[in-house]
Amino acid sequence: MVEAELPPAPRPAIVLALVFLGGAAGSLARELLAPLLPAPWFWVPILLVNVVASFGVGWLFILRQRLHPYWTHLLVGGFCGGFSTFSHFSYELVTLGDTGRVLEALGYVALAVVFGLLAAVAGEACARRVHGVASPSRPTATERS
Repeated sequence: MVEAELPPAPRPAIVLALVFLGGAAGSLARELLAPLLPAPWFWVPILLVNVVASFGVGWLFILRQRLHPYWTHLLVGGFCGGFSTFSHFSYELVTLGDTGRVLEALGYVALAVVFGLLAAVAGEACARRVHGVASPSRPTATERS
């Protein structure tokens, strides 16, 4: 007999409120910052915003053991989730496709994925260095002695 999976437990109201508040702050920050960024192509500001958000997620990933889970909900799911934007990214891709700029759209996708991943890894590396967190494969200087 196969046991039925239970539905996921509902999120506590405090978690929902933190994600809501962080998301609102992140979205507002994006809308204030994006117009100030250099834009040789109309999609560049959102690419830069998404890369910065990826860096932040990488940084916060390293600090996850040091932060109360509420901070993770507020900053990762909320602020970084609101600051970055897949919907705007998709809208820009559709705009490029509708105007026949398919190669530019494919380049945009490649840049977004590559730079987003590199930014997350860079965020992790910077956080490890600043906060003295050892890499799983390399001990810190104090652990080696």
